[in-house]
Amino acid sequence: METKPDDVQEVQVPSEHVAVVAMFPDRETAESAVDALLERGFTDDQISLVARGAATDDKGKFVPGGLMVTVSAKNREDEAERLLREHEARDVTTNRIGVTGKVGEETS
Repeated sequence: METKPDDVQEVQVPSEHVAVVAMFPDRETAESAVDALLERGFTDDQISLVARGAATDDKGKFVPGGLMVTVSAKNREDEAERLLREHEARDVTTNRIGVTGKVGEETS
């Protein structure tokens, strides 16, 4: 289907996304939490594990940052939070993001 630049196209998007985010002190505890989430039925597509905040000090020595696990957990956020906390997570937060919009609409 061909569209013109000034056409407005409506897009169906989820009305809400819920992400539970937790920081871990080391890789072993983060991976243990991921394993627990998988055992409880969360999928690989719902779980993200990333290193964050790594740097080098004044002498060039690598200083590891924390590890962050994010779980897409709509309707299961309490369970995800509980599992993460049981596995030594710190700074656990739940973020709800509502989305709406139209593709192609000009903004000013």
